[in-house]
Order: sequence, then C-alpha cells, then structure tokens
Amino acid sequence: MTRHPMSMTLASAAIASLAMLGAARSQDIKIGYSGALTGPASFTGADIKRGAEMAVDEINAKGGIKGRKVILVARDDEHNPVRTVAQYRELVERENVIAMLGATNSASMLAVAPIVNDTLMVPVICPATDATAITENDAAKAGRDNYLFRIGMYGTGQANFIVDTMVKKFGHTKVGLLTWTGGWGVTGRAELNRRLKEDGLAPVADETFDSNDTDVTPQIIKLKTAGAQSILNYGLVRENTFVVQTKQKLGDDTPYASAWGIAGPAFWKAAGAAAEGVLTSTTITIDGPQSPERKAFIEAYRKRYGQDMDAPTSVFGAYDVVYLFKQVMERNGFDPKAIRAGLENVPAFAGLIKDFKRPVFTRDRHNAITEQDMIMTRWTNGKMLEVKYDDKGAYVDIDETTRKYLDKKTLALM
Repeated sequence: MTRHPMSMTLASAAIASLAMLGAARSQDIKIGYSGALTGPASFTGADIKRGAEMAVDEINAKGGIKGRKVILVARDDEHNPVRTVAQYRELVERENVIAMLGATNSASMLAVAPIVNDTLMVPVICPATDATAITENDAAKAGRDNYLFRIGMYGTGQANFIVDTMVKKFGHTKVGLLTWTGGWGVTGRAELNRRLKEDGLAPVADETFDSNDTDVTPQIIKLKTAGAQSILNYGLVRENTFVVQTKQKLGDDTPYASAWGIAGPAFWKAAGAAAEGVLTSTTITIDGPQSPERKAFIEAYRKRYGQDMDAPTSVFGAYDVVYLFKQVMERNGFDPKAIRAGLENVPAFAGLIKDFKRPVFTRDRHNAITEQDMIMTRWTNGKMLEVKYDDKGAYVDIDETTRKYLDKKTLALM
C-alpha cells in the first residue's frame, strides 16, 4: 500500500511538532512538593502549596528563570511519612524535579532525610518542620553533602528562645511543661527540658496530653498546684484548643507559651476568646504594623484565594523558598548538586520572612532562621501581635498609634 505524499507530510509535521513540544517541556524547571493537602493538617499543607504557587506564577509572568518556565508538581501525602517517602521518590525519579519544598510534619522529613542525602540528592528547603535532626542529620555529622535546608523554626533554637524568653525576659523561674505526646511534642518536650537544665532549672511539673484528650483538667491542676509561674507547650492547633478551653473553664490565668504550631489564624478560629493572652514563638506574623511588601503580599493572597491565610508562616516560608531557589538557579544553573552547593553560598536574600543581610546558609548551618531572628507573639483580640521590648518592658502594638505594655508576672495587658 502506497501512502499519499500529503499524508506523509502531515504525519512528519505532527511528529516534528510533538518533538518540539517534548523539547520545550524538557526545558521546564520542576519544583516538587509533597505535603498534607487533606486531613487535619491540610491548612498548613495547602498554604505551603499556595505560597509556592504565588511565587511560581510571579516568576513565570516575568519570563521564568533564564527563560525557562517553572512548574510546581504537588502531591498529597496526607501527613503520612510512608506516603511522603514514596512521593519523594516518584517526584524525583519520574517527574524529574530538581528541587523540593519540605513536607508538613517533622516525622516525614526525618523519614526522607537519609533517602534525599544518599539516593535522590535533590535540594530540599523546609518552610514548616522544625525537628533539629532534619538539617543536623547523619550526612551533616559525617561532613558529607547535606541536601536538607530550612527557612522556618528549628527545634533546638526554638526551645532555647521560648525558655529564655520566659526565664530571662519575664523572670519566670518556676516553669511547668505541658506537651503533646505526638512526635513533635515528644521532641519539643526533650528540647525544653534540655534548655531549662542549661539555665540551671528544672520544670516544677512535667505534664503531657495525647490527641484523645479533649479535657486536660488533671494536668492543669497539677501545674497550678506545683506553683508554675508559666506553662510551656508543644502542640498543634487541635490539641492546644482543648488546652486553652480547659484553662478557660477552670479560670486558670497562668501565662501559657507555645511553640509555633499555633502561629496562625487557624488557632483563633478554633479556640476563640480562650486563646486570648497565649504566647507563641514564630518567624512572622501578619497582624500589627507591616512593611509595604508584606501588606501587598497579604492582599494578593486574599484576592487570589478569597480568604485570609490559615498558616502565614507556611505561606511566607514557601514563597521565600521558591525565590531562594530562583536566586541560586540564576547563578549556579539547574543541576541539583550545583543548586545544593549554591544554597550554601547565598550572601544575602531579600525575603518576606526576613531581609537577610548575611549569608542565608553556610556549609555548617542549614537553618536560615537563628534564635536572634525568632519573634515572640501574643494573641490579643484575635490578632497575633509581636512582643517587643523597650526600657519600660515588654509591649505589643495594637495598631499604628496604640501601644500596650505587658504585666511581667501575668503577661496581661496593662
């Protein structure tokens, strides 16, 4: 059978067109993300994805990176480390991503860390997980190339910051602990105990609660009976909601300070007025006075997604992660090993979380945020306001013109 010349021409043109399309797609820059997009932790996972999407779309609107389009390839790991490991392999080995945003929970990142460093060898920057061992992993300890980086809080530094704030800023030497028995709470409890010991102290009471505890009356009573001047916590939104509701029911006004698991509007939405006065350490807050750049970003998010952020640290962190990758790729190219090396040599970076006027990372420090960069915030009338200090003591700016100082003992507004 003889083919018509026109059919052969059309077939050749189609093949050539497909080849050109394939070549164009092969030039795309793929950045991967595996995190909780469904389930109780999805408010964090979705906001990581949204922050990354906003950065990707901005970059592509301005011509991409060296003329190449950036694509975000996202997967839902359901906050499950087993799924995270499988999806990391799929994203690197089948989707050919050359960089990754970290997952939504520390357990997932601890599970993938050795695989990332020893097999996949693709740089990962975490915006939301804080277990110290994620970045201070076996590869780092052995002096090998470490592909894990972080722009969010990290466990050792955050525990130091929380304890030192309560002990050294407010003079609370009788400190009680109330921590979640979930993975993050376990590591947090150990870190808080370590720092208290380093400061020459021990907790007056060391209580825990699990995810099934919807009332923690016995624990609160034990802490109060022990004379705790303040209570330090590691837990997430759901668990902390039950804690503060119990405190409200008991009329307990003991100052309560938590790690950044509740550093976003999702906590106030869940706990309401019971959250009033709670302190939380974090990297950023969207409440109170803001820079013009942050204001513009907050408004852009609200316009695009039709809502306010549930997890601001995740949104801002993911946005900055993508722009960090962009800055390094423009200088070092697109090979994952070159990107990893380039991240250790970023002299400065104008991020939304922080305008880094120093190296973001170094060979020996893969945590961008140090203790000096962390902020303490106070939930005040539905807003998470940064706690600042002057010669009169600690205060929060209610708005551009109103400043309220905190009572050093109760941390109530004066």
